[in-house]
Amino acid sequence: MVTGMDETWIPASCTLPTVERPIRLAEFDSLLGTAVRGVDRMEDTRLRLELDPSPDIAGQAAQLAARETGCCSFFTFTLTADGDGVRLDVAVPEGRTDILDAPAAGVNLQTLRYYERRGLLPEPERTLGGHRSYPQDAVATVRVIKAAQRLGFTLGEIAELLDAGRHRHGQRPDAGLQQRAGSKLAEVESRIADLEVIRDSLRAALEAGCDDLAECAQTPGCPLPFAELASGSSALAQR
Repeated sequence: MVTGMDETWIPASCTLPTVERPIRLAEFDSLLGTAVRGVDRMEDTRLRLELDPSPDIAGQAAQLAARETGCCSFFTFTLTADGDGVRLDVAVPEGRTDILDAPAAGVNLQTLRYYERRGLLPEPERTLGGHRSYPQDAVATVRVIKAAQRLGFTLGEIAELLDAGRHRHGQRPDAGLQQRAGSKLAEVESRIADLEVIRDSLRAALEAGCDDLAECAQTPGCPLPFAELASGSSALAQR
């Protein structure tokens, strides 16, 4: 999912009244956060967003692009709707390609800054105008980070994995992906075992017709493992 931008990308040439800018940003957030089905960085200065093909989304994108073009010549929007779907191309000047980096990676600009502070991304070089210029591999790194998060890795663990990848020679034997993935798999399997116990207990409670938690806890033969949980002898506590 692609998320939106913040006010740092608004160019000085924008004629939209300052008070209306947060509203416009929210509109972009709504479109980018819910309607984008794919992202393609066609060139450094051009990004293609594959949108939900519904007529409502196409209309929303067309109106938003027209209004943004009317107040900001900085962007060039090209909306195409045909049998292949709905596509919104966004082009920017050569010196401001950083604006497209966050949407291309599927995050917002605040996230890129946060990754920099956490050491997940190196601080990028800046253009003569003072704008950040992210290398193309930064987009790939952000996608790796997001994919690793979906696999259950914390940002701290991801930082160590990225560092291990950058310093393969002389790294600790426990720092690589194989060892980390094995540990994460064991953790996931332990959670699955816990969830299976919970599922079986809840299923048994439904089948037994349990309707009052306090009464059920005091009833002999109650399918919910109150006694085992209290004593720490159930599978949920054996970790």
